[in-house]
Order: sequence, then C-alpha cells, then structure tokens
Amino acid sequence: MADDPDRRSFLKSATCVVGGGIGLVAVAPAIRLVLDPTNQQTVTTPSDPIDVGAAERLRVGPEWRKVDVIAPVVHDAWTTARNVVLGAAWVRRSADTKIEALSATCPHLGCAVGWDLQNAGFLCPCHNSRWTANGQVVANSGPAKRDLDPLPIEIKDGRLQLTWVRYKLDTGSREPA
Repeated sequence: MADDPDRRSFLKSATCVVGGGIGLVAVAPAIRLVLDPTNQQTVTTPSDPIDVGAAERLRVGPEWRKVDVIAPVVHDAWTTARNVVLGAAWVRRSADTKIEALSATCPHLGCAVGWDLQNAGFLCPCHNSRWTANGQVVANSGPAKRDLDPLPIEIKDGRLQLTWVRYKLDTGSREPA
C-alpha cells in the first residue's frame, strides 16, 4: 500500500496546488503594486484657468509681456505642492482689446523661449529656433517644426485667466501631452 501510484500522484498534485496557492498569495500584492499605477493618473495639473495678474497691467500695443504661470495646487502620487511654476507665457493686448497668449516653451525640446530685440521676434537659445513677432516659425532657423503654441486666455473680473496646456514636443502637429 505504500507504493500506491494513485495516492502518490494525488499527494504530488495536492502539494503543487497548495504551494501554488501560497505562492500566488505572496506574489499578488507585488503584482498589484506594479500594475496599479498604470490605470491611474498620478500627477495632476490644473485644467481650470489660472490667474496670471490684473488685466490693467497689460498695456494695449504690439509688445509681448512675459508672465509666469503658477499653479495653485499640483498633486502627484505622494504629495501635494502649492504655488508650483508650470512655465511662462507671452501675453499681449491689441488695440481692439483682443488678448493673445503664447506658450514660452519651445515646441522642439521644451527650452524657455525669449524675446529677441535685435530681430523683433522670439528666439530659443538652445538650438537657435526663431519665430516672428506673431509666433510663426521662421523657416530654416532651427529644428522647431511648428509655431509657438497658443494658450487660451480671457479677462474675468478684471483679472487675466490663462489655461495652461502642455503639448507634445518635437512634432509638427499640436497635440496635448
């Protein structure tokens, strides 16, 4: 009876099932830890308009003014941060009180775009990409493939309200990141 093949195969199978169950119980939390963040948004940035200052500070004219875009609150998987600088925007107000805003982030690799007084246009110092005073890319001036990205802006209760949008870099089309 000690060499009964049915009993021996049953014990082997039962040992494998019990061992596999214990192994699964031990490994399941690790698998969940690794896979869980793939279904969740772990970093949030504001989707609501951000106050960037008083509208009266923005003079009417063709000159652009650089303003910092500061998020009141940004959450990530572990912390909440307040007054986080997201970037900057170039803002101007035309004679017909139309307000325009362009992202000060280079659409090539994300460098900070500045104003070039000498050429009366925008310049990225990283790779020498240039844009006209209206934000249109100058052909053969650098690796940037598109115009500067426009940002939604409006005046509400005498304050400039800008909606921050981050776009994919180094593409010819404007796609939100």
